[in-house]
Amino acid sequence: MPTFEPSRSAGTAPRPFVHGLWAAIRFLFSPNAGPHQIGESDRFHHAASWFVPIGLMIGLLWAGGFRLAWRLYGETAGLRILPALTVVLIECLLTGGLLCLGLARTAHALGGAGSAENRLDARLYLGPAAMLILCLAVLSQWVLIASIPSVSPWWPQKPDWRSYLNFAYPAPVYRPLVLAPVWGRWGILLAASIGRTAHHADPPTVALCAAMRPTRVLKWAIVPTAFSAIYFARQGNVLIGVVMAMIVFAVTYIAAVVMARGIGGQTRSTLFAAGQIAQLVFLAVYRAFWPLIHG
Repeated sequence: MPTFEPSRSAGTAPRPFVHGLWAAIRFLFSPNAGPHQIGESDRFHHAASWFVPIGLMIGLLWAGGFRLAWRLYGETAGLRILPALTVVLIECLLTGGLLCLGLARTAHALGGAGSAENRLDARLYLGPAAMLILCLAVLSQWVLIASIPSVSPWWPQKPDWRSYLNFAYPAPVYRPLVLAPVWGRWGILLAASIGRTAHHADPPTVALCAAMRPTRVLKWAIVPTAFSAIYFARQGNVLIGVVMAMIVFAVTYIAAVVMARGIGGQTRSTLFAAGQIAQLVFLAVYRAFWPLIHG
C-alpha cells in the first residue's frame, strides 16, 4: 500500500500543515500502520486538525454522488434506493471501509474469540459475530440514508440571522449527508483522547492519541455542532441541533470507553469503530428528529 508521503525537494522541508495533511491521509486511507518515523508525534499534532476538514470533503462527495444517482435513477416508492447505495459505495471505497472493518475487528476482540493475538489485533480473522456486525453496519447506513425523506427546499428568511448564510445551505435531503462523515471523523478524534493506547497499537495511533487533548476535541466539535444547529433549526430553535450533537457525543464517548477498557487500550481499530458509531448514531438521530426539524 502507498504511504502517501509528500514529495520534497532537496534541502527543503515541507511545512507543518503539509506534514499534518499527509499524515492524516495516510492514517485515514491506508490500512497499513507504516513504519515509525522521526517526528511522528509532531506530524500527528498537526494531522488532528485535518480530520474534520477531510470529513467535510467526504460529505460533499456523499451529497454529490447522491444527487447524481438520484438524477440518473430516480426513486422507488419514495425511497432513494440506488442513490443511497451510491453513497455507501463511495464511503466503502474511501475511509468508510476501514471504519466498518474497525467496528467488526473491535467486536471480534471484545468477543474474546481465537488466540490472544487475534483477540487483540483481529486482523487475520473475523468471527461470525464480527462478520454479522460488519454487514449490519453497512446495511444500517444504507437504510438510514435511503429513508431520508425529501421535503420542499427551504431556507431561512429575514430577519432570521441564518438567512445571511443561505449560500451555504444545501437542500434539506443533502444536509445530513454532508454532516455524517464530519461527525464520523470527529469521533475518531474523540476516541483518541480517551484512555491510553494498547501495547500493540501501531505507532501512528500512539502518536495521534498522544497529540489529542480534551480541549482539542471540544474545539473541533464546534464545527459539526454549529452546522447541526444551523441546518436543523427551521424555526430558529438551535437547541435541536445542539441536542443532536450531545447525543452523538454521549453515545460515542461511552462506546469509546467500553472498547478501550475491553481491549486494554485504544488501537486503530477502536478509533475507526468510534468513528463508525458516531456516523451511524448521527444518521439515526437525524432520522428520529426529522419530524421536529421539518414538521
